[in-house]
Amino acid sequence: MEDFECGPISCLTESGQYILKDVVLKFQAPRLVVINGPSGCGKSTLLRAVAGLNRAKTAKRRLDSRLYSEKELPEWRAHVTLLLQDAPCLDGSLLDNISFAFGFKNGSDRTFSQDRALQIINKVRLDHIPLDAHVNRLSGGERHRLGIVRGLVWAPPVLMADEPLSGLEPELADSCFDILKEYSRQQEAIVICVLHEERFALRADEWLRLEHGTLHRVNTI
Repeated sequence: MEDFECGPISCLTESGQYILKDVVLKFQAPRLVVINGPSGCGKSTLLRAVAGLNRAKTAKRRLDSRLYSEKELPEWRAHVTLLLQDAPCLDGSLLDNISFAFGFKNGSDRTFSQDRALQIINKVRLDHIPLDAHVNRLSGGERHRLGIVRGLVWAPPVLMADEPLSGLEPELADSCFDILKEYSRQQEAIVICVLHEERFALRADEWLRLEHGTLHRVNTI
């Protein structure tokens, strides 16, 4: 995968105020991008719109030379995957939550590798929890790390994550950030993270700030 583009994206409140106004995301792999901004500025709304979970009818969605229509959003989401902020889990085991997407129609060309899953589980330090353990025993931070595992095992060309380091101790958060950056390099992928801590933005390939409905480039390596 060489490049990715989605936009322009505009979203309004019920009172007609812009949350997002003609926002365009355009990146070339490999890239790790951090987006931050004030609370309530629309960061989660932006990621959901890119994934097609919030309708953005004016947006053009492109991977390399292929454009995806509204009817092709399920296939788009198989390639542009979003890890949601609340780290939702299926009612089942760790293994169920890591492998379930491979049973979907749009995942039919991918094969689940338990060995790869175990390698990533070790990296994010979830190896103390058996694969057959139910997810209801997980803490909030462990659920977020499980989400990272699920995303990396699925290995989309574009991985978006909304506050994936939430609830983690600083050292572990640093380690998981490094894992996401390493993934972008090894898989020639684009990783887009909403993260509120500036220290992560400073280590990203690109730092964007969302304010007043528009994106501003703060720093690019």
